[in-house]
Amino acid sequence: MEDIKALVKEFAERGWIIALIGAAAMAARLMSSTVKLSLFEQLKRVFSASISSSIAWTILEHTDLSSFYKALIYGIIGVITPEIIAGIVKLGKMFQKDPEKFIK
Repeated sequence: MEDIKALVKEFAERGWIIALIGAAAMAARLMSSTVKLSLFEQLKRVFSASISSSIAWTILEHTDLSSFYKALIYGIIGVITPEIIAGIVKLGKMFQKDPEKFIK
């Protein structure tokens, strides 16, 4: 429980910037895209990129990587969040269809 409290405190102090990095990366992708999306769809993508980058932060925060590489990873995750989520959903469906085959 103390670990979770420490992580929440650390996120409040400096981790929130990671959410902004992910959101900014997705905003850049949307601005450079020729695909027309509604404002709501764009906001959903920016918000999901923010969440995905924050999840990556919780995983990578205490790893032995340079801050530069971590920031690069957070930005890349922000840009490719829709593909990451689609891949995870696809893996989940494959597992649901035949768990034994998936594990082998």
